[in-house]
This record gives sequence, C-alpha cells and structure tokens, in this order.
Amino acid sequence: MIDYKGIIEQLDTEKIKDLLDQMDIPYQEKESYLVMPTVCHNEDVDEASWKLYYYKNNHIFYCYTNCQSMSIFKFLKNYYETRNQDFDWYQDIYKVILDCSNYRKPDGFAPKRYQRIRDTYATPERVELPTYPNGIIDCFIKFYPSEWLNDGITKESMDKFNIRYSPSQNKIIIPHYNPKGELIGIRGRALNEWEIENVGKYMPIQIEGKWYSHPLSLNLYGLNWTKDNIKRVGTCFVFEAEKSVLQFEGFDFANCAVAVCGSQFNKHALKLLMQTAHPREVVICFDKEEKPGSEEYFNKLYQMGKKYSTYADFSFIYDRENLIQLKDSPTDHGADVFWKLYKRRVKIK
Repeated sequence: MIDYKGIIEQLDTEKIKDLLDQMDIPYQEKESYLVMPTVCHNEDVDEASWKLYYYKNNHIFYCYTNCQSMSIFKFLKNYYETRNQDFDWYQDIYKVILDCSNYRKPDGFAPKRYQRIRDTYATPERVELPTYPNGIIDCFIKFYPSEWLNDGITKESMDKFNIRYSPSQNKIIIPHYNPKGELIGIRGRALNEWEIENVGKYMPIQIEGKWYSHPLSLNLYGLNWTKDNIKRVGTCFVFEAEKSVLQFEGFDFANCAVAVCGSQFNKHALKLLMQTAHPREVVICFDKEEKPGSEEYFNKLYQMGKKYSTYADFSFIYDRENLIQLKDSPTDHGADVFWKLYKRRVKIK
C-alpha cells in the first residue's frame, strides 16, 4: 500500500522550488507560501494571473481562479492535461513527487529529473510496448464492486475484460492489452475517497515493488476485444475511460468501443485503430465538458475530428439537450440515452 499521505506531508519546499525552476514556472516566495501564475489551467504563463499558491504548512496548491485545492499529484496532472501532453503516471508524476519529498525512498529508487513531456514522449511511427505474462493478474481476486455494478457494468462484462479487485489497495484492477491480446500494463481505479480527491481516480498498479505502467497514448483500451466487431460493423466509438467500454459491453449491440484513457485522441492511436480494425466512421464520445454559453469544447471536438478526416468519416457526440450531466460519459445513463445522443451526433464534413 503506497503511503500517499506520508509523501505529501514530507514535501520539501526547497525541492518544490527546484521543480518549479525546472518547469520554467516563475514564482515569488513569501514566509508561509509560494505564489505563481495559474499554470494549472493556463497553457500560456504570460496570460495567467498570479493566483496559484503553494502553502508550506499543509503542502497544498490552491488556485483562486479555477482549480481550487490540489495536492501536488492533482497539480501535475492538471498541468500536463492543460498542455495536451502525454504523461506516464509513474514516471512523470509519482517519481517526480517522490523526489520532491523527504519521505523514505524505496530501495532502488532513482531520482527523476523533470523533463518537458513533449520531448520525453515524442514517439516514432511504430512503437512496441513491453509485455508481461498474462497470469500476473491472478494475484488479484475476482470480485464485482457495487460501485461499478450500480454504474451499469455487468458481471459478465467484468469477467470478459479480466477485471479484478485488490483488497489491500481497495482498487478495481484493470488490465490493459495491446491489439494482440498481450498484457502491457495494469491500472487501478481507486475506491478510497481520500485517494480519489488527493491523488487521482486512476493510476498504475504496483506488484511486489514493480509498477505496471505504460504510456496510455500508445494504445487503445479494449481494441483487442472489440476489433472484430469494429471491422464487421464499420464504426468505432472512441471514449475517454475504460468504464465506458465496459458499459457498452452490456448494450444490446456489438461492442465497437475503445478508450483513450484521457481527453486526447492522437495520431498514433488513430493509426493503431486504422491498421487493426479499419473503421469507416470514427465517433468521438468524450465526457460532457461544455459550460453553458461556451463553444470551446465543441470546437475542440470538431478540430480533433477534422484533423483526421482524411483517414475515415468522423463525427462526435455533443449533448445539446441536457440528456446527461457535466462530466458524464455518453454511456453513463444507459443504452437508450446513448443512442439518442448518437442519432444527434455532429458529422464533420
């Protein structure tokens, strides 16, 4: 069990300042806090207001304009996602934070100097991720968490996708496979509320001191199971989270879903999809994010599909009628609502 509270409590202000310097984030130091631009939700430092504080006593970042209270785990995650940068949770969050803390380092730990993620994960045309024996997940138990059963994920879906549970970590265990069905990583969905709020809902899993993480942008979750359906039907539904693929499995329709495990659909993932399943139409089915009176999220989805429209027909789900709530996935309210959203999808010309 990782002591995330202990790591946060042992953060060293001098090491935090070194990290900010390495990330080119300007700051001013006061007696009890550091103040800096709101880079947590602004990509351009020069356009950000100086309303992001790091408080030395409780080791919390607080954004007074948008993000509010954040642990350093949430701060780094927001920073990367704001810049549409791919990141490895273990390498680029956990190791970076552990190096900023005086918490006792595990044996064999090597400090991770911060690098600009855009350079770190500049990927070649073809990438072969390391694989692991599929039997590794047998150290976890078969169990059907009520949180997922109540969220429209059936026992049959969890069995098919090899979902397990870790009692010691109180996490749902989600194995990730490449299109050939080889294990390339293991993610955990936290059920502990403190961990969800302060560290994150999803993170890679550690087994006997080894982290089973992988760059999420270099694979599509579920493609190994759904590729034949996508080929036959000719349509692929691209979701943000693994949960949506599992929910779709319970619909009375062939499962043609995959998940990017984030909020970006990059060229590598697209090429992997096209080479593996050859869909004629790709439907972007991301979580609802648009705020009332804004068109920013609409434009993001439109441009995402427009950029790749030479590969296939692209469309995206956009809820104009409030059929789902903010932050909901299009699958969260069942098949009937999903198909209503699908029929009203925006087709990119």
